[in-house]
Amino acid sequence: MIAVALFFFVLPLSAQEVAQPERVLQKVAEKLASVKLLGYKYGFEYGRPSQDRNMKVEADAFLDLKPSDGASRFRFQFVGGDRFSAYNGTERFTLDKPSKKIYVETTPSFDSFGDIFLMFSPLSLKYALPRVIADATVKKKVSLIRSGDGERYLIEFSLTKRILTASGDIVETRPSFTNIYRLSVDKTTLLPAEVVLTNDDNDEVVKTTYANMTEKPAMPHAQSWFFSTYLDEYVLQKKDKLTLIEAGKAAPEFSLEGFKSAGKVSLGQSKGKLVLLEFWIAQCGFCIAAVPKLNAIAQTFDGVEIVSINMYDPAATIEAFKKKNKPEYTILTGGDSIATAYGVEAYPAMVLIDRSGKVVYSASGLFEDKLEAAIVAALEKR
Repeated sequence: MIAVALFFFVLPLSAQEVAQPERVLQKVAEKLASVKLLGYKYGFEYGRPSQDRNMKVEADAFLDLKPSDGASRFRFQFVGGDRFSAYNGTERFTLDKPSKKIYVETTPSFDSFGDIFLMFSPLSLKYALPRVIADATVKKKVSLIRSGDGERYLIEFSLTKRILTASGDIVETRPSFTNIYRLSVDKTTLLPAEVVLTNDDNDEVVKTTYANMTEKPAMPHAQSWFFSTYLDEYVLQKKDKLTLIEAGKAAPEFSLEGFKSAGKVSLGQSKGKLVLLEFWIAQCGFCIAAVPKLNAIAQTFDGVEIVSINMYDPAATIEAFKKKNKPEYTILTGGDSIATAYGVEAYPAMVLIDRSGKVVYSASGLFEDKLEAAIVAALEKR
């Protein structure tokens, strides 16, 4: 479980800091804009106590926010669990240690990274905070607190009907939600220590932590930035730039193994039905958060068949995911090549297919209001 209670002593702030929390935000934003290198221990936690759902991911992080080549805006490396993820300014590649495969994406966009390690990272905050400061509709508050390792600024702000993305953008989300952010910043270094995201609708909590943060991290080996370094041990699975399939196009056929069920499941078997495809991986906080929402859609709309396609996770991982999160719809496995056919780059991805086999809606992420509107429109169409 994620403990959301914050135990601290509130200290007095200067009159300017109380009256103008934007001044503190601006100081933090300026610091992140000036930082060249960062190393830290990254922690990500997702929890929903009322449903006994939780996930925890850790990684050693290295960020180069001002590459010496002058061409790229940043570089990063994350080493955690069974995965090594790196972006060298041109290519992003991931080593999957159990399968011994390398996945490479050339000239990726920030939005396409979809990496859990980037969620509320200093890199994301570098681009997010100026947008929060510039938006006069965002209510902001700042406090000074004492933690175990010194004094921190606690910066609180809320986004009604909107949310921050990993790339630092502010995008629209479910209308009934107000997302509440609590950003804890070391007063001396002005670097982030923790971000907690809650909302006013349910008990979902997303928390990221940054331990042992330093501006003088150990530099990764020069050759570690190139996927070719690992080709003696790993098999290259090159991934080109993909674009998610658009509405109006025919949905590609597929036939995949059902998880713990006899035989294969194909799209053709659902001909004449409205089908919602979800593409997902287990190590994805947003994929976990999507489960109860997809369960609700399945219960609300009788005419919709939900088919959840996992990319490459082993059976034991899927079983653990299913046991903990309790999806109430069909799960198919080994969908990596099918995801490529559908242009999937980020998870979860949603594709709604009408009775004629054409795509009527697609999105990277689960935006309930837009998806439900598309379902209603497709059900009404005869």
